[in-house]
Amino acid sequence: MADANVDALVQKVNQLVVLDSVEGVSSLRRGQTLELSAGHVEMLRPLADNLDLPGRLATALHSISGTQGRWHDRRDDARAGLTELVALCANRLEPDSSLPEPADAGARDRLATAVCRAYAASATPRLVAGLFPDGRPDDLGRFPPPQLEGDVAAARAMAVAIGARTASGEDQVLKRLVAAGHGAAAHEAAAMLLEARMDFARLPHGQRAGIHRQLTRSIEAGFAVRDVQRAAARELTEELENRREDVTGGAGAIDTASGIARDEVGKLHEFLQKIDYWEESMEPQPTPSLDEVRAIVARGLVSRVEHHARIQTDLPDSQVASPPAATAAAAETMVATSTIPFESRPAATAATATMLTEGFDELPTLVDDWRAGGSDVRREAEVYGGTLGDRTLAAVRGFELHPPNAQAAEPNRVFGTDPAIPPLGRVQAPTGQTRQADGAAASSRNKGSDGLIR
Repeated sequence: MADANVDALVQKVNQLVVLDSVEGVSSLRRGQTLELSAGHVEMLRPLADNLDLPGRLATALHSISGTQGRWHDRRDDARAGLTELVALCANRLEPDSSLPEPADAGARDRLATAVCRAYAASATPRLVAGLFPDGRPDDLGRFPPPQLEGDVAAARAMAVAIGARTASGEDQVLKRLVAAGHGAAAHEAAAMLLEARMDFARLPHGQRAGIHRQLTRSIEAGFAVRDVQRAAARELTEELENRREDVTGGAGAIDTASGIARDEVGKLHEFLQKIDYWEESMEPQPTPSLDEVRAIVARGLVSRVEHHARIQTDLPDSQVASPPAATAAAAETMVATSTIPFESRPAATAATATMLTEGFDELPTLVDDWRAGGSDVRREAEVYGGTLGDRTLAAVRGFELHPPNAQAAEPNRVFGTDPAIPPLGRVQAPTGQTRQADGAAASSRNKGSDGLIR
């Protein structure tokens, strides 16, 4: 793709998708772009050339011959091309390195593509405003209701079925499935189903990963067993019935997985009861001190930032567990691998470091809450360190879209006005997540796992 404006549009849309995913997962690296078809580039070029004033794309009279003309709305192509671009960017989001290998790679990729397209159908209209200066959701006109079919309809039905079991909205579920990264949708769907089960939460950590993998494979296989035939190739009299099968097939994969979770967790509880596991094997673990918690969080922060940036921070072992050293290194490393203008980088680094420092300042209150709630403090600290690492990337992606004023006396104030970056005090990592201190850490996105690298 040799079109600078379209290339810039791709990078901007990618940034919006990363920010919308909340988790701050990685996607296109600096200098990378997507390989788009010639037709897709043609659909996007008018939009890419008019990001400063989208009103130019409104309906206009185009001449067909010397005496005739017709009205043409270039926003139609812009909406369709942008939706496809959002799906492509979502499909490039990077999964955690600890994601288990698939039983069927084709089934995993098929589900990943469908989830990303379902996400794009719901997310693109709300992302439009971020494309333009002082943008509004209606800058590209009204998006027609998506006509989903085949795998995409099944993926949406999966999101609805998960939402019904977890008290979540469809958009929220799709966003979380996409944020888990390419190929991790079933793993994340299984985590959401298991999180909602108190009997699963009571299982020992070492007994959870097997059930999680079993549900993941069940969802991938259940989705892939459906007929891939598209509605356009069907007989007219069969179209309605096949659309119904798309929906029931996607929801059915979740129904089956939910049943497996109920049966397998119940059997495991019965087995552990028979061998008196609860009485003989459960030994209390010492609660870490506040200084130990700070060190755990610092290690998790550095590990997660190194994962996102794909470079090492070069912190010596003696400083990896130091919150001030980890905070400075994380901010500098993430900004150094960004597209933030060089003159704005010192301000962005200072603002990001301030955000992380405030995160460490929250620890005394968080530790008290974890202890009061009976949570595993060490485990929660590992999760929180990863969460800070994800927020570091999200903050830097925000600065790429809106570079801070290089002369600003207090650049950290941008966090008070940027809606893409929620106040850190509201960041609560769900119980049951885990992290490790090395680069192959289990992601905080892979909720419900035991943290063991498989």
